[in-house]
Amino acid sequence: MEGMECYENYPASLVVFNVLFSLLGLSVNLAVLAQLGTWAWVGYLVLYLLATASVLSFACPRCYYYGKACAMGYGKVAALFLQKGAEEEFGKATSHKIAGTLLLLTFPLPILGGIASLLTGFSTYRLLLFLILIGLTVVGFMTRPRFVCGHCRQMESGRCMIAPPREER
Repeated sequence: MEGMECYENYPASLVVFNVLFSLLGLSVNLAVLAQLGTWAWVGYLVLYLLATASVLSFACPRCYYYGKACAMGYGKVAALFLQKGAEEEFGKATSHKIAGTLLLLTFPLPILGGIASLLTGFSTYRLLLFLILIGLTVVGFMTRPRFVCGHCRQMESGRCMIAPPREER
């Protein structure tokens, strides 16, 4: 990621792409989990919304991008409802760690649910949903470092909980 510039505000096109990609991923996650029953997709949606609200409430106010266009557009949303927090606390506050943990919990559940769905009642439809889920996950992992993390001031400052700080050469 050497030579990449950090964005003061992420370009609107990238924010829109990230939001649409996330909504597509959420839709596929819900469709996969719906194969297990209403309880699975509703429970996941509640957890997902709780995780997102926690990130908006506890991480975004402490983020460099508070009030700005971050990669997901959360910085501008958070500024509408919450006061700015101390940036040096980003990733250190217990509430932020809880928000991150909730967010991390949402990741494996659709994959595990897809495997369980295939084991309990294999069908071509379930397999197709699962393959789409895996495909979106791989694309997300491959593109995020280049299009999101590689331009983020939180990573540059060493405050990102996901990516290590960029090395100067």
